[in-house]
Amino acid sequence: MVDMGLTLIAIAGVLATGTLASSRCNENVLKKSIAQAQEECVQYLNIPRARLAVYNEFIYPKDTETQRMVRCVGINLGWWNDTNGVQEAVIRSYFHPDPEDCLYDRRTYHCLKSQRLDCPTLDPSARAYESFRCYYEQYGNIVTTPQFVPFTSLQLVDVMMQCDTMLQQPDDAPCTRIFKPSERYIGCLLRCFLLRTGLYSEHHGPNLDRLYVQCNNYANETLFRERTTSCYRHLKSECLDECTLVRRFVGECFDDGLLQLIRLHINTNLNGASVTIGVTGNVDVGLGAATGALAGSLVSGLIGGLTMPVAGVGGMVGGVL
Repeated sequence: MVDMGLTLIAIAGVLATGTLASSRCNENVLKKSIAQAQEECVQYLNIPRARLAVYNEFIYPKDTETQRMVRCVGINLGWWNDTNGVQEAVIRSYFHPDPEDCLYDRRTYHCLKSQRLDCPTLDPSARAYESFRCYYEQYGNIVTTPQFVPFTSLQLVDVMMQCDTMLQQPDDAPCTRIFKPSERYIGCLLRCFLLRTGLYSEHHGPNLDRLYVQCNNYANETLFRERTTSCYRHLKSECLDECTLVRRFVGECFDDGLLQLIRLHINTNLNGASVTIGVTGNVDVGLGAATGALAGSLVSGLIGGLTMPVAGVGGMVGGVL
């Protein structure tokens, strides 16, 4: 019998994907403001609507109800995780520092450290609230316009599988014991993946604002932008075809950051089968080699040089850049 919890996760993934639609290639991109997230969380948590007027004035009393609401907003917008705490690259996009203030970053850092907010044994709602308060009081003013919401692991897997379906991988792949996706296929899969997530466009190249937020592990944003832009321009000057350009961009223009994008340590239920995808290269698949090939192709394309052992019907899945 399929586990009810996994079924609910799968249903939620489908519903989330349906609400992400916007326009054309970037149809999966979601932008949301703090006010929008607050309104949703007040409804989700069954908080009296009268309190929403207070929150919309950006007033956050230190009580249990507000702490739960702030944690919900953080999860909703992608800047909070109960295990890892505040996601700095994400939450920064919701605050605008004063251009004359040179110490906002340091003050925020000391505020977070003084609260011991990296201790996972503390109440997660209190930790989320205090983290938000540090940014609100020390970093800058709240940005009221909608900002890019990073994709969850489940959403990334969904986009990946959509791309594989649209690209029509050869039908004979599931029948072979060894499936080695071509460099061309890996590049085209990555291109589709980045286009549909809005992290890249053929006209403008990489969307550095979104990539920085999604990758979430670059300490120096300026250095990230400079190196990524320089690397992309160099590749662009070689007049490569689009699939090759994207494959090499992902493989050559990131030290480790884009791997965070595909750090999919996720157990979910897809058509009644469990799929585990990890950055280590192990892909356990209950659907056979077709799904394993898909996971192996993308992760191999991003990491480079990995051979993906797949447990189940399919045997071995390999892909090398």
